[in-house]
Amino acid sequence: MNKKINRLQNLVNQIKNDITIPILSDFLNWFYDKLNIHFNKKTPNLKYQKWDIYFVSLWNNIWSELNKNRPCVVYSKRSYNNKNWVVIIPLKSLKKKKIINKFQVKISKSKTNWLEKDSIVDIFYIKNLSTKRINKYIWKLEELYLEEIDKKIIKMFWLKKEKQ
Repeated sequence: MNKKINRLQNLVNQIKNDITIPILSDFLNWFYDKLNIHFNKKTPNLKYQKWDIYFVSLWNNIWSELNKNRPCVVYSKRSYNNKNWVVIIPLKSLKKKKIINKFQVKISKSKTNWLEKDSIVDIFYIKNLSTKRINKYIWKLEELYLEEIDKKIIKMFWLKKEKQ
């Protein structure tokens, strides 16, 4: 099976170098990455815990979805995590003069959290993804943010009625 996948990846690489149409080249890059993640990357044998932060590969998404390798907060509890998937919330860098909306939580950079700049946990982008996309452990989110994130998720998904 691996020989067939490697041969297919080599063919995709050869074809994408010959194609000058951007959309086809993008598709072939996406297809190559999917083959690589699905067949070649080993699932790490980690015990993902809620509030752990890992670098995650969010490449090849559509339209305005978040892309690239970025830090993400594991949101699912350990008992709900499957060996093949986990629920995450991505972090985005906080631009100067950016207004934080009601479904974002600001995380300030500090020596304990290893962030290079102030960031936001963006609950709009909460998603379930394969553990094969998880790369490297960074740190555990500080306790001062946990309750605020939980409250905003409850509010976003209407899990409790808001007081009027």
